[in-house]
Amino acid sequence: MKTNQVSQMLAVVTALFLFAAGCSSPAKETPTETTAMSAMAPEQKQAIEQEISSLVKEFFRQVEKLDIETCMSYFESTPDFQAVNPDGTFGDYNALKKLNADGFSQMKTLSAVPLKEAIRVLTDSLVLYTFTMEQNATLKTGQKLKFEHVAGTMLFTKINGAWKATFYQESASAPVAVK
Repeated sequence: MKTNQVSQMLAVVTALFLFAAGCSSPAKETPTETTAMSAMAPEQKQAIEQEISSLVKEFFRQVEKLDIETCMSYFESTPDFQAVNPDGTFGDYNALKKLNADGFSQMKTLSAVPLKEAIRVLTDSLVLYTFTMEQNATLKTGQKLKFEHVAGTMLFTKINGAWKATFYQESASAPVAVK
């Protein structure tokens, strides 16, 4: 019994040591310099908010066209890309593309009705975008579905002068069949 307690305590101490060592490691240096939101002029912040607002409006227009290739061009395809899907699964760029391509392939039409959005400028090259919407879909079978509560978050990073989503999370309630 005491050996088991000692083993558990040793595992906890080792985990804490590794966590502390990881926290005290210096962050990777990046060649780009960013300006924190607190140091930005209000005009610069407003310009970034307008860029993101225009970008996501166009993105959702492409979603309604069910054009997976164009939709995915708003995301950065890197090994660091992360997505959390409505079903709770975690994936990379290719997994997000496949999941949405599979969904789009079943649809005849899709409408996205924005309800609320929030744009939070973190730095001059990092923006958090959050949205809620309702989606209405007509499947190729003719069945109509309504997704009443869809919410998502996109983290945009300015890469080579262009805003790209480097993180995506979406949550949705189960669809309701419409007669």
